[in-house]
Amino acid sequence: MNQIDDKRQAILKTTLRLIAENGFHGTAMSKVAKEAGVSTGIIYHYFKGGKDELVLELYRFLKGKCVGFILDELDISQPLSAQMKSICEASFRYSLNHPMETLYLQQFYTSPYHNAEIQEEIGQCYAPLKDIIERAREEMIIKDFPDAVIGSLISDVATSLAQKQAVGLIELNEELVDSLIGAIWEAIRR
Repeated sequence: MNQIDDKRQAILKTTLRLIAENGFHGTAMSKVAKEAGVSTGIIYHYFKGGKDELVLELYRFLKGKCVGFILDELDISQPLSAQMKSICEASFRYSLNHPMETLYLQQFYTSPYHNAEIQEEIGQCYAPLKDIIERAREEMIIKDFPDAVIGSLISDVATSLAQKQAVGLIELNEELVDSLIGAIWEAIRR
């Protein structure tokens, strides 16, 4: 990684942590700059649109990382039902293993930054998963719910429980995680 990539990554990583801890409104660019070890001007050099562009770029990066994780876990030589179960499991485990990223995404979804335009843009990275979901729907492996409902059933439960675990409200051991993944699968399968 070169110095430019290092600075950019430091800015993104610091923004992730600060927004996860303080929310969007509680995260000033000056604080990001100070904690990332760069000047505010450097942030505007990389993110010309300021905080709005930084928030959106971090969202794009995190969604790409999450989808990449799910796709890495996927074995397309398996039957379609096994692929769907793999998507459920990988989504759940990603949320549990990345609580700060999950918190950021959860905050993003309830912010003014989340809109149809950004969802359409991000939808492109989901194309391989959407294809599997559509085929599973056509082959009557899963219920005929809209993609947004399937996505919510798969990821919103995981996101919520990951946040509860992160603040100490619940301890998700391996046995419970396996049972929860099974329950998610039961909610979407025919």
